[in-house]
Amino acid sequence: MPIPSLKGIYQQYKADTDLVAEWLAVTAKAHGYAATATASTANPPAAVGGRLKGKARKMAKNQASNQPKKPTATTSEAAIGDDGSGTPASKKPTYLIKIKEFEPLAQFVSKVDDIKVPNYFSTALERVIQVRQSFSDRLASSGVEVNAASDDRHSFFVGILEKVRDHLKPLMGAVSFSVDAKADAKSNGLDDNFFSPLEVYHTSAEFDDAPDAAIAASSTDVKYVAEQADSALDILFAYIALLDDYRRLRSEIKTLWADYASGKLDLAAVSVATNMAFELARNIEEEVDPLFSKLDGGAYVANLHFERICSAFGIDIHKDKQRGDPYNLKAYDLADVCMMNPMTMLISYLQSTQRDEMHLQSYSGSFGWYDEKLGGSGTTNRQKWKQDMTAMLEILPDVSFLVWKLGASSIVDELTRGMAYVMNEPNKTVPLWLCWSFQIYLDILQSLGADCDRGYREFQQESLKVKHSMLEIPVSNKERSRVLSAATRWDKDPIWAARKLVSDAGLFPNETAPEFKFLRRNPLYCGLLIHNMRSNLHSSGGPYLAGPGALVGVTQLYHALRQEKMLADNLVWEDLDDLWKMQGDPSFFVGDLPTNREAYFKNYCLSIGTSVTNWAAEKRKGKLKINAANRRNLKFMGYLTLITNHRLEHPGERVPWSSAAVENALNEGILKQYTDSRGHIQPEFKDKVEEARVENARLLPPGLIRKLAQNLQTELPGICFNLFTMHHEAWRFLERLSEGYSGILGAGVLSNKPDELPFAAGLPLAVAAGQMSPQGDKKIEPSDALLLIAADVLQKFLEQGQGRAVKEAMTKTLQQKDVESLKYVSKDPWGVEKLSQLSLY
Repeated sequence: MPIPSLKGIYQQYKADTDLVAEWLAVTAKAHGYAATATASTANPPAAVGGRLKGKARKMAKNQASNQPKKPTATTSEAAIGDDGSGTPASKKPTYLIKIKEFEPLAQFVSKVDDIKVPNYFSTALERVIQVRQSFSDRLASSGVEVNAASDDRHSFFVGILEKVRDHLKPLMGAVSFSVDAKADAKSNGLDDNFFSPLEVYHTSAEFDDAPDAAIAASSTDVKYVAEQADSALDILFAYIALLDDYRRLRSEIKTLWADYASGKLDLAAVSVATNMAFELARNIEEEVDPLFSKLDGGAYVANLHFERICSAFGIDIHKDKQRGDPYNLKAYDLADVCMMNPMTMLISYLQSTQRDEMHLQSYSGSFGWYDEKLGGSGTTNRQKWKQDMTAMLEILPDVSFLVWKLGASSIVDELTRGMAYVMNEPNKTVPLWLCWSFQIYLDILQSLGADCDRGYREFQQESLKVKHSMLEIPVSNKERSRVLSAATRWDKDPIWAARKLVSDAGLFPNETAPEFKFLRRNPLYCGLLIHNMRSNLHSSGGPYLAGPGALVGVTQLYHALRQEKMLADNLVWEDLDDLWKMQGDPSFFVGDLPTNREAYFKNYCLSIGTSVTNWAAEKRKGKLKINAANRRNLKFMGYLTLITNHRLEHPGERVPWSSAAVENALNEGILKQYTDSRGHIQPEFKDKVEEARVENARLLPPGLIRKLAQNLQTELPGICFNLFTMHHEAWRFLERLSEGYSGILGAGVLSNKPDELPFAAGLPLAVAAGQMSPQGDKKIEPSDALLLIAADVLQKFLEQGQGRAVKEAMTKTLQQKDVESLKYVSKDPWGVEKLSQLSLY
């Protein structure tokens, strides 16, 4: 199976070579071999998640120091690691095993008695040999020109590895996989030509299930790594491996968006998964960046090998070009795989536009406009190129505006974050992951065709629902303000407003694009905004609901009425039932559900924070004892939703998540799903959690991205359950209940104040138990009179449909007029009004 945290193809390949080096070195040393490894201090291997350098690293450290010390339900990333590695950084000293040392080590080990070569070593060795050999063969058969010296160095390493295999073969078991290197490259396209040798890193089920497949944890105090070859052929191999990772991710993302278009997946779930794929793409590139830097960076490597690949397919990229063509458009399909189309436009935009003007300029239409109706249905390469080019020209100035207002936006997607990197560092080359991410944007836009604004319409509706749920919330409430800050951020289009101001001032005379064009053309960004609104609604709704403590008592009373058959079987409080099922009994009850009148009252008292010692016979008098640990609290639902939103809300520079980080987040998410509000995993789900962990460990990046989307989809019922509405639903019932008591107890027994009304739910439980004190020292004659009143009030409440307000709000379609009475003043969150004073820069 893939080595944990190293699931990119080149990452797995390098891990294989390191594994071979380490096993040889450790085994030989253990049997008396004189160590010849050299300390790798000048160029230690990069961390799995990639390391920031210089100013970027300093900024990341400063950001980390500002994070809360203790994890919370909304900000915890402790289980994943902010550095993206998913594991603590190794502090072992690193030693380099040079290529020329491999054979002497293997020769020595082969002569040691009672040595058995583990299957993981044999597999790693065989994979490296086959992938390097078959890759070289494919290049030769395709006609790609390779420097002779580079080919010799490449072949030398293969030869060394084959000698290692020969020495150890008597000690090795059979390894059952192979790569066909003889296919007709030119007739089968890029897939068979360059990518098929890498299939060995898409592991077979037979190897996954092998008893010796697991890689043993190193018990040594040092870390051994293989000398990294850096010939031109090795750089080309790293580039092709990167392209293969990217094309597989791209294919999965296309499938996710097709599932969204057909209604199978939610927009927010697909958008978050796509944005996370951008992080993985960046992490994968950072692993090979040291190699690319030897040839002036990834963009140079991509351009160099694009020309060579085209030549192998008989296309001269410099011929048959019309004015404005970046290359011979016969090579469009190859350019599409190699990310050349967004790369060309991105580099051109950055080179031709002044950095201090990018955020206010807009595309003039000089090369035409993107055709929404045509979308991705162009039949000729020229049509396809024009669609790519115009879509990029129209989106890049908008993303530049978001970079300018990085701190004003409620979220920062990876496209904006990536643009911030290259705009803030003019000498920095354009990273390949950013070009690929823009290619994904084009795929999404074009796949939806004329329906590309569907995401914007969904965002508008979600915003209206959030606003509508705030109509009953006091204007002064801070949780309300937080929710509305996210929900109203795009009520006005800041991009359009800013450009209109400067256009009216005559500074940039280009025609201003229609309002909200950026959101209409960017369903991915709209999905992230929806994700952010839902997360804020949930994380703010929890404290709002928990404050008065009303829901615990209401649930206890509801349970007692149903247990005593005082409510008809078909009369259900739908919203409360739904929340109860999602939260579990421990959020409302202490221990097992009570089944008699005395137990109802006792459990109620415990759940609001009294101590069980109050019921001890010898301690029934005196001061009431409190045990805060007994107090019931709701748990935050949707761990994955909240933690991915946390990453979206923080604009600072940071290391991208690795595959290991995503895997750990998935594992933590499934664990949280089956953990109750007291922090205890439900015993009946322990096996399910372990099964999910094993399944996630087998997933490569495309599978992780799909699993992330699916698990986010699973969290939707909890994250979309409006806790604000649930509180007011319960509060209205308590108000009616208090009024119902007046016939027996007289008016004014309980006020509607937050510190009194919640006790209306406990009063009938106390009277039914004949107890007016948690300590049992104020006994009365037990009576069901108040329980019967509560049953009557609740029956009418539910018959009037008052118990499904949350559920109905989820499916209701709203209009702008439905929220016209909302009182909320947004104080120019984007700072656009300052432009009216022409303070542009």
